[in-house]
Amino acid sequence: MNRSHPMRPLPMHLTQGLPLILTKFAPPRSPGDLLQRPRLLEQLDTVAQRRLAVICAGAGFGKTTLLAQWQQHLSAHGSRVAWLSLDEDDDSLWPFLPYLLQALRPLHDGWDPDFWHRVDAQTPTSLQLLLAELINQLHDCPHDLYLIIDDFHVISDRGIHDALGYLLAHAPPSLHLVIGSRHRPRLALSRLQAQDQLVDIGDAALRFNVEEARRYLHDTLSPPPGGHDTQRLLSLTEGWIAGMKIASLSPGLGGHPGPPLHQLQGGTRAISRYLTEVVFDPLPAEVFDFLLHTSILRRFNADLCNAVTGRDDGEAMLEWIEQHNLFISALDEQGVWFRYHPLLRETLIQRLRRDRGLDIKQLNERASQWFVEQRLWAEAVRHALAAGKPVGGNGQDGASARSLAEEGDIDTLVRWMQTLPVSLDPSRMDLQLNLAWALAHYFRFDESRQLLDSLDALVADHRDHLHRSTRIKLQVVRAICEAFAENIPESLAIVEPLLQEVPCGDVWVDGLVCNILSYDYLVDQRYAEALAVQRHMPSPEDPLHNLFVTVYRNFIMAEAHLCQGELDEASQQARQALLQAERHTGPHSSSGATLAPLLAEIASERGEDGQVDLLLADRLEAIDRYSPPDALRRCYVSLARKALREGTPQQAEHLLEHAQHLATLRQWPRVMALLLAEQIRVRLQRDDLTGASQLQQQLEHLASQASIDDPHPVQRAIAQHATLSRCRVWMATGQPDLAVEWLARLVSEQERRHDRLAAIRLRLLLASAQRQSGHPEQAEITAHPALQLARHQQLRRSLLDAGQTLQPQLEQPQDALPSPNHVKAAAVPHRETIAIEAMSPADGSPLGLSERESQALDLIAEGQSNKEIARSLNISPETVKWHLKNIYGKLNVSNRTQAMSRWRGLRWLR
Repeated sequence: MNRSHPMRPLPMHLTQGLPLILTKFAPPRSPGDLLQRPRLLEQLDTVAQRRLAVICAGAGFGKTTLLAQWQQHLSAHGSRVAWLSLDEDDDSLWPFLPYLLQALRPLHDGWDPDFWHRVDAQTPTSLQLLLAELINQLHDCPHDLYLIIDDFHVISDRGIHDALGYLLAHAPPSLHLVIGSRHRPRLALSRLQAQDQLVDIGDAALRFNVEEARRYLHDTLSPPPGGHDTQRLLSLTEGWIAGMKIASLSPGLGGHPGPPLHQLQGGTRAISRYLTEVVFDPLPAEVFDFLLHTSILRRFNADLCNAVTGRDDGEAMLEWIEQHNLFISALDEQGVWFRYHPLLRETLIQRLRRDRGLDIKQLNERASQWFVEQRLWAEAVRHALAAGKPVGGNGQDGASARSLAEEGDIDTLVRWMQTLPVSLDPSRMDLQLNLAWALAHYFRFDESRQLLDSLDALVADHRDHLHRSTRIKLQVVRAICEAFAENIPESLAIVEPLLQEVPCGDVWVDGLVCNILSYDYLVDQRYAEALAVQRHMPSPEDPLHNLFVTVYRNFIMAEAHLCQGELDEASQQARQALLQAERHTGPHSSSGATLAPLLAEIASERGEDGQVDLLLADRLEAIDRYSPPDALRRCYVSLARKALREGTPQQAEHLLEHAQHLATLRQWPRVMALLLAEQIRVRLQRDDLTGASQLQQQLEHLASQASIDDPHPVQRAIAQHATLSRCRVWMATGQPDLAVEWLARLVSEQERRHDRLAAIRLRLLLASAQRQSGHPEQAEITAHPALQLARHQQLRRSLLDAGQTLQPQLEQPQDALPSPNHVKAAAVPHRETIAIEAMSPADGSPLGLSERESQALDLIAEGQSNKEIARSLNISPETVKWHLKNIYGKLNVSNRTQAMSRWRGLRWLR
């Protein structure tokens, strides 16, 4: 109780006046069945050992729905639970108290009649005395009492907060209060948390996760969208439930999700109306004005907001907006930098564009000037472009270009540089080199070469006036252009001598030299040399300094580890770099486009299909624009194979054809060959031998001048893909003997080059061909080392693929196999495939199954009943039933026996 606000005397007419509205004592009626959320219901169950639970989030996050489900859950198990909905008329102590008392009245059978006689007779007394009597009445209650108060954000009256604070401070063990609100109630939450008396559920927990989004859309739409589009929609809405619901009403979302999602990204009318009516309209005018002015900013702090709005209340405004959960997220632990939810920001920008009284260009100009003053050049350029103004003053172009290049914002760099006047002045050489660098990363190779040729001529005339690092940068940018154009020998000839020049006095140029030389070695399958080169490049003191160079360094090192079969090292290298980069650049930058596809292939190999969507779905546009060759093909091969597993081969072919179109435009023959081989694999799996043969003819034409041991890395890769694909066709048409010889050569070549990942997969395919040709003993010998390495690196997808083709060998008695543990890992009947596909790398449990669901399956395996499982896990039998329903759906079974069969298969892979 706040002593500065003593409790006021109770009025004489406590319950006189208008009658109580009975509908406030029941949850609002909801249409149809609601999506159950066991993870949150279980969290709410823990309030039985605490005094207070607070469910706090912005509008549309499902607070009321969750509380209504929990109320039904408690009632179904005989618990005493009351509901109270509030509105603006209750924002005063005296209207509020009768509702509070009336809600509690039915929960307890042991009330002293005199207490209610005094209340009903409106006997004058003090509020503190009334609350003390209420607490004493409930002190000896033999059972738990739960009071749910929803929409508490309408309460601003200090007296109500003080009354509830007093009640919580002295509450008997039987009383449990649960509050749903859009902003934090003014109660002693920190003290309750320190006493372990608080259950705190915020917007992060309330957001839909992937599984909840999938179930919601599956129940809502017919036909439901695939996992890929579900993830795109989830990323776009950031799990905001109201946004997901509104999007699900978009025409055609179920059948053709592309256009509605694109439309949603621009802000649908329904989203705009919802935000206007529910979020914007109730706001004070000065708050909405602040939101409108600052919506131009991708990130902001109080000082920047003051500069843009021309006000001096930025800190207070941000504090108010954060307290009221207005779709704002902190970007750092200190709570200095923030951003708005993308849909809220998009709606605000639409309003800003319609408001003729506001000059958007002027707002951007103010933002640009602030970023210039802070020497945050990349953001200064972005806002300067939006304002149609130059960046700051003279002499800042070089710093701005460097900042954009280091950040990897290629799109802005190209757009901005093309607004600058063309000049071959030696003093602007660095600017022109940055543009050539950006054009190469934009795969506009001819434009980059033309600019570099002009700069070569300029260097010839002014060599004595140029810094050494500038001359080296000119050469390394040309090497980058040729490397990305798949002219690897030409690139190597340029860049290998430059390693002797490191360090050259410019750490960014040093990074470019090391990275492109490593990249060339990587494409040439010289993995040890690729990693060795990186030892020449010093790590930056600040992780955000030379961000783009750091991202590419980690990409190359992760690629080298992955090709050598070291999945853990590759994953750690790429994941850390991705998290670090996207904290600064967001999910749609070139950093994510470079690193996410590699992580997606690792996830796909390890059976984590949900992670594939999570990594790629929201980054596809950036991947199409910025991904280097290997990242592009890893992305679309992972997505296509996932589509095949989901039973949508047409989608798999569409994805591969799209990637093939991009590779053809950029003249990447190595990627074109791999994608053709992958399309042939899809056709063969569909038993379309005619279509596979037609594509094989195209691939043979592409490889007509190449051999599998060609010294030219691109030609060698093309020949290897053509040979592998040819072997698959031979096996599909009953000619495995022809395949055995060539697959053996491919295995030998890949193992000689230490490409262990490719070698493992080829060995397993070779073993299949050997068994098909009548040589099971040889197949066993061939497969044995591949099985060992695959098991060690958790290559579940490769094992599953082998499990279908090597089934007779893998089903031999264990004592007849060379390595029982490793063979047992692959010896999984085909009917177990659906469950095993979801295995995660950490503990062998299925990704699709939650930890609690896995625990339930273990207890079922021990023969426990639903009630026994409920006691073991400290949950209700109804929650156990819900878990079992989810388990059956995820494992594609209909009863316990079938679930146990699948679960045994999963344990084999553990």
